[in-house]
Amino acid sequence: MFTVAVALPILALIIIILLLVEVRHYYAGRHLVSRRRFVLRIVAGLLLLALLAVVFVGLFVLKLHSARTQPTLFLGFWSGCLLVALALAWVMLADMREVEDRFTQRQHEIWRDMARFLAGHISPEDRGKSPPRDNARK
Repeated sequence: MFTVAVALPILALIIIILLLVEVRHYYAGRHLVSRRRFVLRIVAGLLLLALLAVVFVGLFVLKLHSARTQPTLFLGFWSGCLLVALALAWVMLADMREVEDRFTQRQHEIWRDMARFLAGHISPEDRGKSPPRDNARK
């Protein structure tokens, strides 16, 4: 239990540092994420911090190691933790969907730009012809 007691605050500190870096980058104008993704990441970080805090309180303050002493409190408390974890998973899936949508959008932009570039550099009479063959490699 000592390892868990030390690991939970260290993880919380790491999450706080990462959240502060994310906020600093976003407001400094060095962000590559949309406002929606930024909000989703902040919410995910806060939910993760809340989950770590609740687990710490459940294990070390309320001493909810087993259901023998207080089964109702044990079940209610850890069910609440599970709901927070499910909410965290939902927010992370929403962020993943935003990443996928942005990736798809960038791919479409690249192909559109490529088509415009090729359309501007190929003459109308060469569009129907196949490219010339290199006879030097026989």
